[in-house]
Amino acid sequence: MTATLTAPKTSLSGLVTALVRGTRRTDHCADLIAELATARLAPACFVPGIEHQAAAAIVRTGLPTVEHQRRPLQRRIDEHLFLDISVRTGVRVLACWDDRAHRVRMHVAEVGEPGLWDRIVVHFTLWEMAGRPVPATDGPTGSAS
Repeated sequence: MTATLTAPKTSLSGLVTALVRGTRRTDHCADLIAELATARLAPACFVPGIEHQAAAAIVRTGLPTVEHQRRPLQRRIDEHLFLDISVRTGVRVLACWDDRAHRVRMHVAEVGEPGLWDRIVVHFTLWEMAGRPVPATDGPTGSAS
């Protein structure tokens, strides 16, 4: 089956450029996640708020270029990824429930430019001090409005 495109040449080149950028972003994201998966984890302070259901929206309010991903690894272990694709920097946080201490313990790995973990800690500390305000979301995905 053949389709004839009737769009102007400039529109088509814009579409091709957008597709290439999207593909490159996906590749950079996958590379960054792979690098984080092999980076050495170190014990870290507990940061309240990272475990919040609206963590992605909370992060976007103060760190707009950083995206947050969360996934459960086991019943009591969650993995949080904070990715700043534009500067190829990422932080991986493992939040593990400790039965003996009755609290969450965190372990962190950071790749790329140092300082993202510090910015995350500061952001969530300020969020906590402000009374834990939850940004408005526009649906089940938790994207900020």
